[in-house]
Amino acid sequence: MSGKSAQRKERILMLMLLAMLGVLVVFLGGMLLKTHREFQNFKERHDRIESKLIQARKEFQQKEAYLSRLLEDPDFLERVVRERLGYSRPDELLFRFSEEL
Repeated sequence: MSGKSAQRKERILMLMLLAMLGVLVVFLGGMLLKTHREFQNFKERHDRIESKLIQARKEFQQKEAYLSRLLEDPDFLERVVRERLGYSRPDELLFRFSEEL
């Protein structure tokens, strides 16, 4: 009987080891899946932030060009001041019309 008992113990031990291996594989698989999801979330967030950064750089370049033009082009500066601030020369007369009917 000791031969059968040893084989039975061996089988039980093997089944326990296989069960533990299965649990370990499921656990590590879950951890890997969770890590992959977190990576995807970070990647999407990075892409959104990168897109915002590119847009901000474009806006900065446009504003920098606008400022440069204001500083270097007196005709452009005069036009902007007249349009936005309503300035006129001393010898000019401005007429402003309301948009009401």
